Amino acid sequence: MPDETAAKGGNPYTSETPKGILDGKRYLESLRDDRVVFYQGERIKDVTKHPLFAGMAQTLADIYDKQHDPEFQDIMTYVEDNGLRVSTSYLRPTKKADLETRHRNTQFWSRQVHGMCGRLPDFCAAMTIGYVDIKDDLAELNPDLAANTVAYYEHARDHDVCLSHALHDPCMDKSLRPSEDPDRCVRVIKERDDGIIVRGARFNTLGPFSNDILISPTYAFTEDEAEFALWFMVPVDAPGLSQICREIFSGRSPLDHPMSSRFDEIDTLVVFDDVFIPWERLFLYREPLAANRLFRSGVMSWAGDCSSTLTEVRFETLATIGHMLAVTSGIEERPHVQQALGEMCTYLTLLRNAIRAGHVDCHKTKGGHYAPAAFFDRRSMVTRVSERFCDLVEHIGTSSTIFTHSAEDWDNPEIKKYLDTYMRGHNTTPLDRHKICKLAWELTGDSYGRRQQLYERLHSGDAEVVKAGPGKSFDFAPGLDRLGNLLGLDGSVPAA
Repeated sequence: MPDETAAKGGNPYTSETPKGILDGKRYLESLRDDRVVFYQGERIKDVTKHPLFAGMAQTLADIYDKQHDPEFQDIMTYVEDNGLRVSTSYLRPTKKADLETRHRNTQFWSRQVHGMCGRLPDFCAAMTIGYVDIKDDLAELNPDLAANTVAYYEHARDHDVCLSHALHDPCMDKSLRPSEDPDRCVRVIKERDDGIIVRGARFNTLGPFSNDILISPTYAFTEDEAEFALWFMVPVDAPGLSQICREIFSGRSPLDHPMSSRFDEIDTLVVFDDVFIPWERLFLYREPLAANRLFRSGVMSWAGDCSSTLTEVRFETLATIGHMLAVTSGIEERPHVQQALGEMCTYLTLLRNAIRAGHVDCHKTKGGHYAPAAFFDRRSMVTRVSERFCDLVEHIGTSSTIFTHSAEDWDNPEIKKYLDTYMRGHNTTPLDRHKICKLAWELTGDSYGRRQQLYERLHSGDAEVVKAGPGKSFDFAPGLDRLGNLLGLDGSVPAA
């Protein structure tokens, strides 16, 4: 079992003096380590230079540079009690006003990628606050591991660690329990005096561009599946850890693919081939029932707010490109187009209002932080309407998003003269019309856009379960009392 190192305080992760907020140079340098990343059978030696990875790495570097820009510093950063300027992503909301401060920062991050990256570092930084918030609950299980939550949070905050997470298991035979198919979940295979050895695999997003990966299973384990109930942090370059990338959408022309050429966060299969995890990086160990109880209701309290804000920006992006298609096609006054735009703006406004309401209806947690109201209703709405946004953009754009040409055609004078004549739009240049149509296609019909939509619909779990959630948690009692009195019912109708 763990020794007392973590409980004694200090920084058990590195002796390097904390430097506070990252800039782009430091961030890119942090990615040049011994990480093992494979793509199409090839090991990628440097994700900052490989042409398929460099665009996303540079995008994040540019955002980190903005933390040092006086124009954005008050949004993106704050000064901690230790005198260090750190990222607002790590701000612990000990006052109600802190929720709005965090929201502005998340909104800023999200707008840098137009809502098209599901797991920005800001999201996972919010999870570290969630771990700290439930430290008292964790302390009832193991005080030393509970102390690790604070030690790691302070380390991540003071070094501006870029985090990703791997919460979900590979899509294996779902008819089997983890105890029946141990390869399905990351599990402990050996315990040592200084830590544990883990084996297995998880799905991850942003892993090639992160420094550490958060591991907390979302699967509901039974009491006899303790070896799978593990919460820990692992460096991306840990010996035995490798990542295998899905098909990458970057590396294409920025003119034809303005989003994916810059904002492909890349999903991977993270493989743990007997990886050593020191005790000080564990938060929870062999406590399956506690893991089931504490994760979604505790750890994810602020990450869910980040997710909703990212979706808000994505919805704004889709509604705006629908408006641009309509205006440059000269059809913005047609009733079906106005109805489509009105429907998207209705959903967008409802989501914005729901986020604000979550901040107004916030509550103080047992851990001493202000948490937004439960976000299950927001996720249910997003799951229902996200795909509808794509459909409505397609209805507005019709064939104009399909019959577009390639960037190379505009470089050929013989072809360009035809495009200048036959690809005109309303009050716009032919090339600008091309750019708008290409973006609309990339957001709705291209493999990149469809991946984003699938991620949006599924990243809170089974879509049907998410849709049912608000009905299960809704308080029907006031309505039951009112209608029971109206009808003069003799017996009471249970609220659940």
